[in-house]
Amino acid sequence: MKIPVGGGGYLEPDEGPRDTQYHMKILRVAPIPGYRAANYVELECGHAVTMFGRLEHAEGVVLCTACRDKASQ
Repeated sequence: MKIPVGGGGYLEPDEGPRDTQYHMKILRVAPIPGYRAANYVELECGHAVTMFGRLEHAEGVVLCTACRDKASQ
């Protein structure tokens, strides 16, 4: 379920199963200044996403909505 946040952006929960072809390995993480649990995350596919929540819960992978959305077009 996409949650609109304005300006064309949206949030989307990464619900299970978390082993789809669109779940990519996290290569690099950069904390977002001023936020306790928000990071810019670079993925193995080359895309970057903003991730909210604890990195430990991601278990090294995160949903790449850019790859998923591109495939569905």
